[in-house]
Amino acid sequence: MKIRFAATALLISLILSSCGAASDTAADNAGTPAAGDALTEAETTTDPGADSVPEMTFDKDINLLLPSVSWLTPNILSYEADGERVNDAQYALKTAMEERFGMTLKESYTGDIWSTSYISKLIEAGDDSYDIMYSLDMYAPGYILSDLIIPYTELEYVDLSRVYWDQNILKCMTINGTPYFALGAYDLSYYDFTHCLVFNKNVAATYGLEDIYGLVRSNKWTLDKFAELGGMTGADLDGDGALKRKKDAFGYMAEPKEVLPSFWVASGELSIAKDESDLPYLNVVGNTRFQTVFDKIYTVMWDSGVWCSDMANCPDFWKEARAMFGEDRVLFVDEIFYRLSELRDVDSDFGIIPYPMFSEQQEGYISRVEAGSRIGMVPISNHNPEYAGALLEAMASYGYNNLIPEYYEVALKRKASRDSESEDMLDLIFATRRYDLGDTWWCNELRDGVFKNMFAKNRRDLASEVAKQENVINETMAQLISKFRQ
Repeated sequence: MKIRFAATALLISLILSSCGAASDTAADNAGTPAAGDALTEAETTTDPGADSVPEMTFDKDINLLLPSVSWLTPNILSYEADGERVNDAQYALKTAMEERFGMTLKESYTGDIWSTSYISKLIEAGDDSYDIMYSLDMYAPGYILSDLIIPYTELEYVDLSRVYWDQNILKCMTINGTPYFALGAYDLSYYDFTHCLVFNKNVAATYGLEDIYGLVRSNKWTLDKFAELGGMTGADLDGDGALKRKKDAFGYMAEPKEVLPSFWVASGELSIAKDESDLPYLNVVGNTRFQTVFDKIYTVMWDSGVWCSDMANCPDFWKEARAMFGEDRVLFVDEIFYRLSELRDVDSDFGIIPYPMFSEQQEGYISRVEAGSRIGMVPISNHNPEYAGALLEAMASYGYNNLIPEYYEVALKRKASRDSESEDMLDLIFATRRYDLGDTWWCNELRDGVFKNMFAKNRRDLASEVAKQENVINETMAQLISKFRQ
């Protein structure tokens, strides 16, 4: 199993995934750890997932503070084994770290998750109760600007070039080459929030659709092909002249806020990109290709009727999607990995694929990681940041070798996916993840502040809608840029 997972990690480092100016051709950002570093190490080291943290004993216990969430794996640690393999791997992570560093490792939770207030007050007061604090990623800019956290590059023992730190997403999270945060293989939250499509095999067979897996493998899985297949399967089943989710059939189901970013990221675009100096800029208005992708998504979803637009009024998307999928009334459903297990009890057989490319000229598939995952922060109030650095590095290494294989092979493949082709698709999806700052760090202002209601109400004037939030977004980006140019 470790051999296969290491091979997948090598694939990750080979995928061209830029978070600079968005285009079909990717390029690394200046100052960030190159994916090639991880590749060289993996090729030459017997165990590429082994860390280099020296033998050491902490003279204190370590406490983690996590946001209390319900939409992804809520915990990093587990306090007892229960026979469930992911849980047991989290328990083994905890005990391995405690034995290695001679301390007790504990996590606590805060319900104040929709602001920086609680964590900021603790740090400003010099409270050292928590060695590592976790926040939702959409609040990252605030923590950077407040000078309350230590950049990962300043943490002793942390080596961000290693394969257990996600290299693709790392490039998206740096500012001027500085990674204040990094996503390591010990935390399942950003795996949970990776988007994919599930397709209903019964519907595909009923309409005699071509081999969808074959389309993906031959690089012919494009937005046009998605529109073609989705258009073939939508139907006004009750004949009342109106498409309603309770009675009719559709090509695609997704919450309104997920549609635009899922497709623009898959098309190789970013709403906030970074320039040659690795500094962020709003990449929407004036970007001809983004406008082209944006217009095409509206045409496919609204004008062609592929999307179940009645989802804009649905109080419980997940419940409704499962019901319609089980009744063979939808071909494609937007999913995140955390929710895949909810399809286990659906009678209709399904497959898992990435979102489509914009065209066959695109270099490859790209899979979106949306806002809502955790970011780990070492506060300046931590009197022993070297312990935090050693622990983060060791946990990422351990998770890469022991936790992620369980999550990947057991929770996803054996429980959720139902065929060998889906297993290959999962390899592809994980290896091509991308993180759009406008969909994550500036999610509240841009994705939810502009695009969510805009798409739900079929408003298409991109320039005027973005203008409503443009000053707010540009102001916080300008503050970040100014900070790094001081």
